[in-house]
Amino acid sequence: MNELEERVIAILLSKPELVDSVAVNPNWFSDPRYKDTVEAMQSLDSAERTILNVYNELDKYEGQLSYKDLMNMRDEVFSTASIMNDVKALRKVSAQKAFEEAIALYQLSPKKEELNQLSAALENLKKTDEVEDKGYLDEAIDDLNYRMYNDVPVGIKSFPKLDDMLAGGLYGSMLLTIGARPSVGKTAYSVNLAYQIINNDPEVQVDYFTLEMNKREMLNRFVARHTNISSAKLKQPAQRLTSYEIGAVNSAIDWLRERKLRVYDQVLTLSGILSIIRENASKSKENKYVAIIDYIGLVKVENRRERWEQVGQISRELKIIANEYNVPIVALTQLNRNVESRQDKTPQLSDIRESGSIEQDSNVVAFLHKPNPDNPAIVQLTIQKNREGSLGVIDYYFEGKYMNFVEEKDE
Repeated sequence: MNELEERVIAILLSKPELVDSVAVNPNWFSDPRYKDTVEAMQSLDSAERTILNVYNELDKYEGQLSYKDLMNMRDEVFSTASIMNDVKALRKVSAQKAFEEAIALYQLSPKKEELNQLSAALENLKKTDEVEDKGYLDEAIDDLNYRMYNDVPVGIKSFPKLDDMLAGGLYGSMLLTIGARPSVGKTAYSVNLAYQIINNDPEVQVDYFTLEMNKREMLNRFVARHTNISSAKLKQPAQRLTSYEIGAVNSAIDWLRERKLRVYDQVLTLSGILSIIRENASKSKENKYVAIIDYIGLVKVENRRERWEQVGQISRELKIIANEYNVPIVALTQLNRNVESRQDKTPQLSDIRESGSIEQDSNVVAFLHKPNPDNPAIVQLTIQKNREGSLGVIDYYFEGKYMNFVEEKDE
C-alpha cells in the first residue's frame, strides 16, 4: 500500500501539473504525510508547486516529509503513464478499507445508523469498479430508450416552478449559480432551496457551506422557515417564545435531526470545500446529494493570483467536481453595482462580479432582484442562462421575518 502511495506522490512531485488533471482525494492515503503533501500541492497554483514551496506549505503540519525526502521522491524514476491506474487503485484500496471498517462497526452495533454507513461504504466501493470511459454512447442510448417507455424521476425536487424550468429538477453535473446584490435575499433563498429539497426527499443530503453566518444563525433560519416563528424571536427564545412556540421549535429540531442537512461554517477555503464534497458525494446515490456554497466571493484560494483569476478557478473547480461525481452544486455570487445605475434594474449576465468565467462554467445562471421598490416583498428569480431547460421569470412572495419564499400562483 505505501509503495502505491509513494509512487503516486513521486509522480505528482515530478509532474506537478498533473495535480490539476488527476482527481486524487487526499483522504485516500493511509500515510498522513502523503495525505498532507497532496493537500499542500492542491493548495498551490501549478507554477508554484516547487519542492521548496510544497515543503514550506507542509511546515504547518507536524511529523512531515523533509525537504530531502521530497527531493528524493521527485527524482525517483516512475512512468507518468501509470498515474491514472495508480490513482484508481488507490481509491479502491481506500474504499475497501472503509467498507471493512463499516462491517466491523455494524457487527459491534447493528443499528440503523451503522447499517446506513455500511450501505454507503458498499456503494462507494462499487463505484471504484466503474469501467474506464471509452467514449461509446451505448449506455446513454440504452438509458434514453428505457426512459422513453418508463416514467423515471429527473433530478432533485425543489420549488415546483423552478423544477419545471430546470426540466425536472436539480440534476447531476449541474452548476447552478444564483446572483444578487446585497440585501436582496440570496442567503434566505438558498435556505429555502435547501429546505424544499430536504422536505421533498428526506434521503437527499445537503451540504451547506456558509461563509457569512455561523451555525446558530443558520439553524434559526431553518427553524423559522419550518415553524413560521419570527427569526427575531429565536434570538432570545427564553424571553420571547410562548410555550406553544417552544413546542413548535422542538418539533422543528426533531424534523431537522431526521434530515441529512449539514452546515459548515468553518470551511473557508476552496480546497476544504472540495475535499468535503468529494468525500460525501462519493458515498451518495444518484439524485441524493446537493452542495450549496454561500457565497463564491468569500471562498479563499490559497495562491497569489489576481482575485478575478481566483474566482475563475473556484467556478471551474466546482464545475469539474459536479461532473466528476454527477451531483448538482448551487453557488451564490454577488453582482456588481452596475445594475443599480441602470433604469432597468433587472440583472444581466454582465453584472456578475469579479469573473466572467462564472457564466461560462455554469449550466444555469439565475438572478434574484426586487422589481417593485414599493413592494419589497415581491422577489423575482430570473433565469438568463439554462443549457438544458428554459429561460424565464419566477415570482416569489418573500415573508422576511419567517425566512419564507412562496412561489406565486399563476393567474
